[in-house]
Amino acid sequence: MEGLIDLHIHTTASDGTLTPSMVVSLACQRGLKALAITDHDTVEGNKEAIEEGRQRGFKVIPGVEISCKHPLGEIHLLGYFVDWGSEILQKRLSQLRRYREERNPEIIRKLRGMGIDITYEEVKEVAGGGSIGRPHIAQVLKEKGYVFSNQDAFDRYLKKGAPAYVPKELLPVEEAIQLIKEADGIPVIAHPMQYRTVSTYGIERFIKELTGAGIEGIEVYYSTHSREDTATLLNIASRYGLLVTGGTDFHGEIKPGIEIGVGMGDMKVPYSLLERMEEVYGV
Repeated sequence: MEGLIDLHIHTTASDGTLTPSMVVSLACQRGLKALAITDHDTVEGNKEAIEEGRQRGFKVIPGVEISCKHPLGEIHLLGYFVDWGSEILQKRLSQLRRYREERNPEIIRKLRGMGIDITYEEVKEVAGGGSIGRPHIAQVLKEKGYVFSNQDAFDRYLKKGAPAYVPKELLPVEEAIQLIKEADGIPVIAHPMQYRTVSTYGIERFIKELTGAGIEGIEVYYSTHSREDTATLLNIASRYGLLVTGGTDFHGEIKPGIEIGVGMGDMKVPYSLLERMEEVYGV
C-alpha cells in the first residue's frame, strides 16, 4: 500500500493533549494510512484508538514508549505490536507510573520553594486525567507566565541539572527490551540522535550495543533529525539488519510546531516500513 504513516504518537493517556479517538480522527483527516499509539509507560490509550480505527477502517498499531536507563543516561524504547492486555506488561508499566507519580509532587515542591506559585491540582487539571509528566508542569509554568515556552521551562527548571529536576526510577534497558518481547512486541530505539552524550560516545557504537541487547529497529525518521542524521541511521540500520521506523512524536499542544504525520513540515514516513515490519514478524 502507498501512503504515509506516523509510528510515534502520544495521547491523553500520557502527556498528549488529544484523546486516542481524536488522534485517529485527525490522522484520517490528514490522509495518513496508519499510526501507532506510543504513550509513555502506559498502554491505556490503545483500546480506544484501535476501536476508533476499526470503525473508520483505519489501521492502528498498538504500542508503548518506555523510559529506561543506560550508561549514557535516560533513553526511550518504542514497543510495536505489543499485546497491550498482557498482565506482565501492564503490571510493570503500572510500577513505572507510580515512580512518576511520586516524582511529580517533589518537582512541585522544589518549584514552590523557589517562589513559583504552582500547585499539583493545576498540573492534574492540565493533564486531563492522563498520566502526569513534566510537559504538564511545563504547560502550567507557561500559562502562568513564568516561562516563554515548554522548552524554556525544561531548560530553566525541569531538565536534568536544572534546579527543580528530580530523578525517577527507570528500568534497565535490557529489562525493558525483554519486557516488550515478552508482550510479543518489537523493541525499537526511539530518536537516537536526541541523546546528548551519543555524539561523543559514538552513534554506531551506541546502536551496536543495543542491538546486542536485543533491539530490533531504529527510529530513523523523526521530527528533529536532520537529513544527515537520517542518512547516517539508514546506513547503520542496513549494516546491522535492523528495522527502520519513523514518527513525529506528536503530543498536540504540548509540543507546538510538530504536526501529526509531517512533524515540522517535511517528514515522510512511507507505509512500506510498516509492511516490512509485518512481513518480518508475521503480524
